[in-house]
Amino acid sequence: MPDDDSTTPLLPARAVFWAGIVGSLLFLWFLFAWIILDRHMLDAAGESVGTALFLGVLVSVVGAIRSSR
Repeated sequence: MPDDDSTTPLLPARAVFWAGIVGSLLFLWFLFAWIILDRHMLDAAGESVGTALFLGVLVSVVGAIRSSR
């Protein structure tokens, strides 16, 4: 089966850029909560994961509202 890159869906460069920014900020939030605020590592990771899930829900809701217009 030949590799055909034309059928592979790609994310726009803008989406990749923002995903990188958000991922970096979530990692920095984890480090801040763990090292600076002196929380347990699992608590700091939980805060970062919870924030990521909240942002995912927020993006989904905004996308649903924008697509319904």
